[in-house]
Amino acid sequence: MCNPPTLTDLPGPPLQSDRGSAIIAHGEAEACRDQLQRQCWYAVYTRARHEKCVAEHCTLRGVRVFLPLYCVQRLWKQRRAKVMLPLFPSYVFVRTALEDRLQILCVPGIVSFVSFNGAPAVVPDAQIHSLSRATTLGRVSPHVYLQSGRRVRVTAGPLLGLEGIVVGFKGSVQVVVSFEWMARSVAVSLDGAEVESLR
Repeated sequence: MCNPPTLTDLPGPPLQSDRGSAIIAHGEAEACRDQLQRQCWYAVYTRARHEKCVAEHCTLRGVRVFLPLYCVQRLWKQRRAKVMLPLFPSYVFVRTALEDRLQILCVPGIVSFVSFNGAPAVVPDAQIHSLSRATTLGRVSPHVYLQSGRRVRVTAGPLLGLEGIVVGFKGSVQVVVSFEWMARSVAVSLDGAEVESLR
C-alpha cells in the first residue's frame, strides 16, 4: 500500500513557479483593471441625424462629449441661412472609461462604439485637441477619405502639430486630416508658411 506524499516529498521548483505565475496573473489583472478605469476619448456611432441629440443627452448625464461642427450656408424659405452641421455625420466623441461603456450605450441615439480588432478604438487626445481648435477657428469641412499623398505637419499657430495630406492650393493650403480608425477625413485651410513637408 502506497503512502500519500508529504510536503517534504514534493519537488520545490513547481511551487516557486506557481507563486511566480500567481504574481504575473495578479500584475496582468491590475493592468487590465487600470485599462478599464482609464478615461479616454472614444468615437460612438449614432442613429442618422441624432448627433446633436446624443451630445445633449451625454452632457445631461455628466459625460464629457465632443461634437465637431462646421458652418454651411443653406437655402431655407427663399433666403440663405447659416447652419451648423456635424463634421462626421453619425459620429460623436465621448470621454469615458471602458468600465462605464454600458452607461454610454444606454444614451438614446447611440448605436455602438467604433471598434478596432474587436475592442473600442481609443482616439488620441492630440487628435481631439487639434479638431477642437480647427472647428473653433472655423477652418474645417468634410472631405472624401484619403490614404496617400504628400504629408505635412503644421509648424505654427493654434493647429501646431496637426498632421495631414496636402490636396490643393486656393489662396491657402488645403490639408486633409484622415482618421483611419473611422475612415473619415476633414479638410483644413492653412497658410503656406504654417506647414512643413514630412517627406
